[in-house]
Order: sequence, then structure tokens, then C-alpha cells
Amino acid sequence: MLKNIPFFKKFGYLTIIDRYVLKEIINPFILAVGGFAIIGLVDILYFLVDIAVRSHVSVLVIIRLLAYKLPAVIVLFFPMAVIFAVMLLFVRMAKDNELSVLRTSGINAFRIILPAILLTIGISFLSFYINERLVPLANVASDNLIKKELKKSPPPDIKKNTVFKNDNRFFYIKEIDTKRNIMEHVLVFESQRKFPRILTAETATFNDYKWVLQNGLVQEFHDDGSIRFMNEFDELKINVEQNIRAFYRNKKKPKEMDSRELRNEISTMEKGGLNTRELQVEYQLKRATPAMCAVFGLVGIAFCLSFVKTGKDWWGVILAICAAVLTVGFYFFLLALFRAFAKEGSFPIILGSWSPNLIYGLIASSMIYYQCKYR
Repeated sequence: MLKNIPFFKKFGYLTIIDRYVLKEIINPFILAVGGFAIIGLVDILYFLVDIAVRSHVSVLVIIRLLAYKLPAVIVLFFPMAVIFAVMLLFVRMAKDNELSVLRTSGINAFRIILPAILLTIGISFLSFYINERLVPLANVASDNLIKKELKKSPPPDIKKNTVFKNDNRFFYIKEIDTKRNIMEHVLVFESQRKFPRILTAETATFNDYKWVLQNGLVQEFHDDGSIRFMNEFDELKINVEQNIRAFYRNKKKPKEMDSRELRNEISTMEKGGLNTRELQVEYQLKRATPAMCAVFGLVGIAFCLSFVKTGKDWWGVILAICAAVLTVGFYFFLLALFRAFAKEGSFPIILGSWSPNLIYGLIASSMIYYQCKYR
């Protein structure tokens, strides 16, 4: 047996298999990531060059923008690179009869594919780390550079139509001058009995949690809707427990935030009585998307074990590749569909974000289990 050969005695037979499988996956994976990244950057390059020509910016700015976009592009293509590398390895091993030789030598098929499964899980964690640490920073830097160099549009100082809730109060501010801390056309509803108490003011100033309403009107109502009290005021001070800066500041997009920032944003908006369902879906997707790497790895292994049987099984290879392409395409269709349903509210948030991974992972795992146990 191979274990009795001095080379395998020294290093251990199973360790050699692990090293072999990992090496044969990592190299194609890196190559595939590089190739897919170039394709993704070329598409972005057309857009940037078009804007750059009209804005007369330097080539250095375009290079910086491409560098900022690179982390997001790399993470986007990690799952496709995984399925490419995994299928390339196991199709070749099947075509060269390496899988058959190993299995007839007494090695369980699951032990052969175990290093590949663990590697794809590791790539999922790597994808999550890049998506959490590098992608938000790069996206923020990219957007700032586009505003500064290409669009020449600094962020405005006036914020319009700000709405939020604080305890039993509902606030509407038509305009906020963020530099001078001045609000115009303020409307406040205070819940009291059947009808609310209404405060209106032409202007107001604020300092964190203290507001000073100016040139306004106070109205209170009886339970039948008739006016109980109405009085004009020149100045009225109120305390607001929620800092208004949390609602008018230049908000980052979900892709520009890591999970902690997005979770804090959801908490702040919920305290203000705002709908956070879309943000909660994006929060779950920040975890579900990296897990796609492990799921695609299982799918690639399952197809190779199921369709490629012998060294001359070319139709099996073609069938495995076609099935993988169609499966990946249908996965993204399901992801978009469940994501839309979750945001719309007709599907639970967690299931809407994780259902494609659960469906594909369960099917692929069942196929692998069957092939390892009964074939």
C-alpha cells in the first residue's frame, strides 16, 4: 500500500492528499479572481472614462477610482471563482481516474473532498472580512473622489423634508441649515388623548437636544375635535431626546457601512419611528453573501461527483459545466426575488436573505452525501 512507501511514511498519506487538493484549488482560484476582476473593472472603466473626458480629470484619478472599486469587484466574483476552481480540480481528477484510484485504495470520497469544503468555508470568512473592512472604506473614498474630481458637487448644507419620531412626538422640518443649526417650517405633533397637540413654528434653532421654536402657534383639541386652546408665541423651548443630527447628516449607503454601522443606523431609525425593513435585509445580506462561496463550492463538488464518472465521460463533463452555469444564474434570480419579497414585506427578512443559500446548500449536501455513501 501507499502508506508503506517511505515518502508517505514521512509526511503521512492523508496530509499529502490535503496539500494536493488545496494547492490545486488555490492556484486556479487566484487566477479566476484576477480574470473576473479584470472583466469587472473593464465595465467600470467605460463609465469612468466617459465621465473623465467630460470633466477633464487626470489619468491618475481614474487609476485611483479603479483601485477603490477593486475590493468590491473582487468580493463580487469570489463565489464564481470558487465554483470554477473546485470544478476544474475534480473534473480533472475524474478524467485522469485519480478519484477512482483513491476510492479503490480505500479512501472515502468525503475524505477526498473535505479539504476543498474547508477551504471554501475559509474563503467565505475571507470574503466577509474584505466586505466588512475594506469594501466600505473603499466605497466611501470612491464616492468622495467622484464628487470632488468628477462631478464637482460638494454635499449641500441644506437638508429638506426631514421626518422622524421621538417618544410621543412626530416631527416634520421642511429645511435644515446644517451649518447654522437653523430649521424652517417646523411641525410637531404631540400625542395627547384622542387628538394631538400641534406646534408649528416659522423657524427654530437647535443645539443637540434643546430646541428653540420661534414665531409659532400652539393648538390643543377636545375629544370631539373642536379647538380647546390656541395661542401664538414668539419663542418656545422644548427638549428632544433624539439628536436631530442622526436624521439629517449625510447618510452612508448600506454598501458604505460595515455590519456594526448598519446595525447602529437601524437602531437610530427605529427610535425615530422610521421603516428599517430595507436596511435589515441589507444587514442580513452582508452575512449571507459571503456564505455564497461555501455554497457554490458544495454545488461544484456535487456536480462533479454526480455527472463525471470515468476518464472518458466527456458528456458528463459537459453536463456538469452546463448545470453549474444554469444553477449559478438561477441562484442570482432567486436571490433577487427573495430579496425583493423581503423588502416588500411579504417574506420574513432572515428567510428572504438566506433562502437561496439554504436551498442550494441542502440540495448540494444531499447530492454529496449520496455520492459518498452509495456510489
